[in-house]
Amino acid sequence: MTNLFFITSLTEAWKPTNGLIYCLLVIGAFLFAGVALSIFTFYEDCYWGDEAYRKYLKDGKKKSAKV
Repeated sequence: MTNLFFITSLTEAWKPTNGLIYCLLVIGAFLFAGVALSIFTFYEDCYWGDEAYRKYLKDGKKKSAKV
């Protein structure tokens, strides 16, 4: 009888606890914020603050573009 109860409990839908859902939400928020911060700091350091690099990207590999 115990085995039957165990088998039927495995076939039911598993509902995670609210704590687990909130924990996954917080982890996802930190991951999303980390990616956004990484992208922002790249553009701030390597693009907006570097005029020669922007000119190089704008002009391409022309001889007038000097880095």
